[in-house]
Amino acid sequence: MIRHQSFCAAVLSVTAVFFSGCSESPEDFTRLREAPSLDKFCQAAQKMTARTPARLELVIHDDFQAFVKSKAIIDGPNGPQIQQYNWLDAGGNTKAVSCKLKTAEHLNLALGEGTAGSEGNCQEFNRELFRLASQWVNPLRFTKVIFDEKETVENPEQPGMTGPDWLAPYEMTYVDSDGALHVRAKGFVVEFTDPQFAQAPPRFRGVHYCHYIEPGYLREILQGDVPPMTVVGQAVDLSGPPPR
Repeated sequence: MIRHQSFCAAVLSVTAVFFSGCSESPEDFTRLREAPSLDKFCQAAQKMTARTPARLELVIHDDFQAFVKSKAIIDGPNGPQIQQYNWLDAGGNTKAVSCKLKTAEHLNLALGEGTAGSEGNCQEFNRELFRLASQWVNPLRFTKVIFDEKETVENPEQPGMTGPDWLAPYEMTYVDSDGALHVRAKGFVVEFTDPQFAQAPPRFRGVHYCHYIEPGYLREILQGDVPPMTVVGQAVDLSGPPPR
């Protein structure tokens, strides 16, 4: 387990956010200037998804079960905390990154109105990763890339407790019969104040979960250096106590 806390945010607490040394423009919340490094990947995704300059504490998990049990929380020891897990290919290289993020709504409720903007979706970040990756590929093996915009995970029987469904294996990238490359994020949002999730424990609410393609791996797909079908996820053992 690796913890990262940006020095851009001088103080992060449950009641207030103070920023020092940060220069942000509205475009910074919808565009990437460069591909994020793995040690700050989910922090970059959090900024774009919640339109926030806040750099929440990031915990990177090497152990899958530890990631399963983790939650994106408001009241961490150093303030709000988000979670990250890197998926590796057979050669040990990162092919995708999963992020457990906080929603803009919950950040505004807990830290003060104006901390975050409107809620984005997972694929905005994947689109930016594609834009950056494709700049370094000529010619592109795939001239048409389709991003599934839907936040697709649902669990009507246990609203808000969709973690195992989100973590189950799925095809993140694949090629259709017309030769188009598809990228799927398989994300979901649980707003903190959404009435349908009112009975869920607080730690299950105010979260936005996303799977992202790693930009270097996407570049290899676009170059034709690796197979275009990427499977991400792992089944969660539900025989024991449910994930906390």
